[in-house]
Amino acid sequence: MSPEALVLALTTVVRPSSAAAVYAMLSTHRPQRLLVAYILAGLAFSLTIGALAVLALQGHSSSSTATAGRALLNIVIGAAALGYAAGAWTGRVHRRAADPADESWMQRRLRHLTPPVAALAGVLTHLPGLVYLAALNAIIGTASGPVNGILQVLVYNALWFSLAIVALVMSVYRPSVSRDLLERGTAWARRHQRTIVVVFCGVLGLYLVVKGVVDLRALP
Repeated sequence: MSPEALVLALTTVVRPSSAAAVYAMLSTHRPQRLLVAYILAGLAFSLTIGALAVLALQGHSSSSTATAGRALLNIVIGAAALGYAAGAWTGRVHRRAADPADESWMQRRLRHLTPPVAALAGVLTHLPGLVYLAALNAIIGTASGPVNGILQVLVYNALWFSLAIVALVMSVYRPSVSRDLLERGTAWARRHQRTIVVVFCGVLGLYLVVKGVVDLRALP
């Protein structure tokens, strides 16, 4: 698997939105059916997006035009990540205080969980973002063929959903432990959300911009 895609996948294992959804499901009396719906629907959506991207673009990945396109995409994604990091640092992003009475639509839905709602949450918490686009770009550039590319997408998504998968397994054997660990982890992430966003997006953005520029300069 592409080392770049693998590293990007590891950064997505614990995310505030997915952790909150998983914790809400673990807090119900029958979390297993909710977690199964969450995982299956989310995987079906994100795998379809990834597989279609690989199948559509992988065959043209060796041309100099495609290489330049991937380098430019890295620069654009990196610049967007740097912009988001700057917004978080200055307070333009996440400016609104975390008021318990000010709930998002997703938070309200998570208070009344059913399998269809859990399935919707699985999709909404795994919409393709900057990290997924960067990972797909890396996979398309390194895959030896369509099958290898799809396998890399499978590995990426398995890591992306690993929190929910582990929670599902633990909900069968150690339900109270899984809830406690996730609650403490989520609370820590909320307290340090600004720092996490600034550092992660800043490092990711800088890496992608530098990589894109280096790849462009290496073209004949």
